[in-house]
Amino acid sequence: MFFRHYDLNEILKEKVNGEKRIAVYLLFLSVFLFCFSSNGFAENSYLESLLQEAQKKQLHKDRYWQIILHYKTGFFGVESLIDDPRFFLAKDGKTNPETELRETIKSFFLPENQESEHSQCRFILRHHWLREKLSIDDAKLPKVPCKEYNDVARKVFPKSASLVFPSYFMNKPASMFGHTFLRIDNEYQSKLLGHAVNYSAFTGESAGFLYALKGVFGYYKGFFSVLPYYEKVKEYSDIEQRDMWEYNLNLTEAELQRMLMHIWELKDIYSYYYFFDENCSYNLLFLLEAGRPTLNFTDAGYGVIPIDTVRAVINSNTVLSVNYRPSKATMLEHIASQLNQNEKEAALELAEGTREPESLLQNMQGTEKTKMILDLAAELTQYKSVKKEITKEEYTKRFISILKARSTLGKPKDDSYSIPVPVQPDKGHNSARIGIGFGKRGNRIFQELRLRPALHDIMDPDDGYLEGSQIIFTDIRARYYSEEHKLKFEGIDFIDILSISPRSTFFKPFSWKVSTGIIQMMLADGDDHTVYNAHGGYGVAFQNSLIGLYYVFAEADVNLGRQLKDSYSLGIGATTGFIKKVTSAYKINLSVGSFFYELGDRHKTYKGRVSQNFKINTDNSVTVDFSRMKTYGRYQSEGTIRWNIYF
Repeated sequence: MFFRHYDLNEILKEKVNGEKRIAVYLLFLSVFLFCFSSNGFAENSYLESLLQEAQKKQLHKDRYWQIILHYKTGFFGVESLIDDPRFFLAKDGKTNPETELRETIKSFFLPENQESEHSQCRFILRHHWLREKLSIDDAKLPKVPCKEYNDVARKVFPKSASLVFPSYFMNKPASMFGHTFLRIDNEYQSKLLGHAVNYSAFTGESAGFLYALKGVFGYYKGFFSVLPYYEKVKEYSDIEQRDMWEYNLNLTEAELQRMLMHIWELKDIYSYYYFFDENCSYNLLFLLEAGRPTLNFTDAGYGVIPIDTVRAVINSNTVLSVNYRPSKATMLEHIASQLNQNEKEAALELAEGTREPESLLQNMQGTEKTKMILDLAAELTQYKSVKKEITKEEYTKRFISILKARSTLGKPKDDSYSIPVPVQPDKGHNSARIGIGFGKRGNRIFQELRLRPALHDIMDPDDGYLEGSQIIFTDIRARYYSEEHKLKFEGIDFIDILSISPRSTFFKPFSWKVSTGIIQMMLADGDDHTVYNAHGGYGVAFQNSLIGLYYVFAEADVNLGRQLKDSYSLGIGATTGFIKKVTSAYKINLSVGSFFYELGDRHKTYKGRVSQNFKINTDNSVTVDFSRMKTYGRYQSEGTIRWNIYF
């Protein structure tokens, strides 16, 4: 038979055993699912309790959460000043502090991903703060080592910090306002080996109108960077000839650790750089607030001008002491000031390799002067190397030769190289200025009101500022003519920058000027008319103890207005003059110029001006101006006296 014989009892037995096996499998599966779901339920329950607690405490409205996410309230509500989407865990995290906080808490419970840094480490300050605020049990979170951050923290090991202000550098437009950055030190290393924390725009260019325009309107991305402090000293002090001021802060170790955590959170994260507000100094203040949240810098509007942020930090009683670090150029000029012209030329010849140090030892009389010449030559040689004016081989050969000759003469006098400490930048006049005065133009008497938000006029007191510099933004002028009972808009200088940089034996800078704005201009009909003016010039300047700072500029001038022939007038000309600081409280500026307009509305203009400033105290001065001009064959004279209040 082809059919198999089946025993009924055997079949029933196999069926029962199969059902038992299925029952056992179902039992194990139920136990596994119960354990898994119980653990997941407990985890979800704990997470939910944290979210509820955060909502109950309204942590998304807490000032510290606002600080470390850089949230600010504007016209359109709350928004973070950070623009990089990688900084936010919620899709709407840039504008919604609440959802960002919820997603941040949730992210702490996610399993570790080998391809990306866990949020407990990536946003370590958020984790540190929320763990404290919500008493989070670390045992219920994934164990994440945060090796990268811990390695950095051990290396930096912050024990103190300083706010550093490199002074003004007028021949580089990007630096005309000054700059600030932080230096973080530990207790074992030289300050030069500390870490400089800097925020700056990533531009790929450093000059030109487009560069300035992009900086004003936020077309560049700004990033924080951390590098050795000696590199910033080399950049500012050695290359750009900028003195540096170090404001040592009284931050505690715990505050420094929080600040370091926030620096870590901001690594490779960008925000758009705006020259006038969200600039190097303003963004730096978030780091100080992250360390010490009782500080209230970023809400107070100190973000426009770096020196104002320095003043804000000083006024908060956060500064312990101030150190002055003179630039290489300051050191060179100080040594050179003690030598005559022949001695300066000898030092320059040594640095340029056209003279051997041995000949100096044979021919020079006076050991102290010889020491100074050799020291000056050594400094000059180093400077030329830093500026890449000589090769490394040339530098090594000349420098060793100079040092060898210098070593035979012994130490200099103790006070030979003691550089007088200038007035601190924060001790100068405040940035904004209001001017109240009166004057006479022709036969017309007027009262004048001027308002300038920033920063420094060439006739303002120089203490704390760079002599020969002028940086003016939006200087608005209005006059009231009494006899006519007429209020008149006199003009606005959108920008007016002047750099009068004296040339010397060792440094050969060019001076320059640029300005643009709306002015009142007397035309052929003898009346004043509103025109748009743009002006620029290039020149040279020198300094003399008798005359002061004297200069000459070749210039171009353009005016645009409907009342002009062909609606424009373009001319070229020259200006010369001098600025003399007669006493610490009084200085005078005399200038004359002539311009020839050969395109558009053709005419000639000759003008002279005498301006005097009398300093009353740091934030008060009196300016007396007299000017005379001939244009379109007509003469015009004007005199004013004005009280300046800096605030």
